[in-house]
Amino acid sequence: MTTPKQIDLIRQSFDAIWPVRRKLAVTFYRRFFELAPDAQQLFASDMERQHLKLMDSIAAIVGALDKRELFQSVISQTGRHHVGFGAKPSHFAAFGEALIWGLEQQFGAAFTPELKKAWITLYDAVQDEMMRAGLQSNKDG
Repeated sequence: MTTPKQIDLIRQSFDAIWPVRRKLAVTFYRRFFELAPDAQQLFASDMERQHLKLMDSIAAIVGALDKRELFQSVISQTGRHHVGFGAKPSHFAAFGEALIWGLEQQFGAAFTPELKKAWITLYDAVQDEMMRAGLQSNKDG
């Protein structure tokens, strides 16, 4: 899990990109669909709405970083939702790669190795929890 210092880094960087979140979302999805072309069919045609949903979801996760139960609840719910509409493990991996890439594009030199590691640590935790929640809902359903 992320350390308190990593949480601070993630929060500060997320606050910094919030004003350009639409640009980040566009960059992210372009890269994500390059990495996982089969994922494109899982999305409705209204990508503008999807861009807002993406950034709102990340905001909820970042906001819950130091609240363990809330963090897990947000991620579990999101994981079940994504698996429910057909997201595969390969999509989660491509998603993480595209997110880190998008952040690198946005920050340039300001995306230090320490900041990158913090985001990767966070995404790995999110991905593990989402996939676990998704597998659980498949068993329950």
